[in-house]
Amino acid sequence: MRNPLIALIPAALIAGAAYAQADQQTADPQPAEAAQAEADAQAEEEEEAPPPPEAVIVEAEGSWERSTTAGRDTVTYMSTEGEELFSATCMRADTETGDRILQIKAVSAEDTVGAIDMFTSAGNARLPATPGITPNTAEGMTDPLDRPAYVLASGAGEIKITSGERGIVFETDPMLKSLIRGCYPDFAAGAAAAPAAEEEAGEAPAEEAEPNS
Repeated sequence: MRNPLIALIPAALIAGAAYAQADQQTADPQPAEAAQAEADAQAEEEEEAPPPPEAVIVEAEGSWERSTTAGRDTVTYMSTEGEELFSATCMRADTETGDRILQIKAVSAEDTVGAIDMFTSAGNARLPATPGITPNTAEGMTDPLDRPAYVLASGAGEIKITSGERGIVFETDPMLKSLIRGCYPDFAAGAAAAPAAEEEAGEAPAEEAEPNS
């Protein structure tokens, strides 16, 4: 009687261990199946997400103004209704070195806007921006020699500005170019003034020669 009992104990233990292992495998999902389920759920969320709205572009009617306040030179494009649609301000970035920086403001349709996009005949540029103090506006800073400033200073004819879901098209003005170029660092301003002087000299009419006596 003793030997049959001893032989049955290991068999019972082995069967119990096998059953526990099978039960654990059934309860835990397979790693591959779990990853696939997560990928499917993420794909469904991306499919349901609506595309970002396009900006509504309108042609703006208005006029340019220039002003200087506390050492800050500003040009502003105002609508015929008195709304400030766009502005560029040259200000001191460092009082010790005298370096200057250009601040761009534009109308916007969002409170969480992240950029101001500019489209001109000289090219396109995107300026990182944040919501302005005035509601429905955005503002950003750029070096006067960086691309956003170049695009604004070199463009002719129409300018298109978009920020968030709002966009405007209006005519540029020489005072915008003058302000931006006047905001250049001293070394760059001198280099830019030389070609301008040469162009003016070349456009001057030649004096008529006096007749020989």
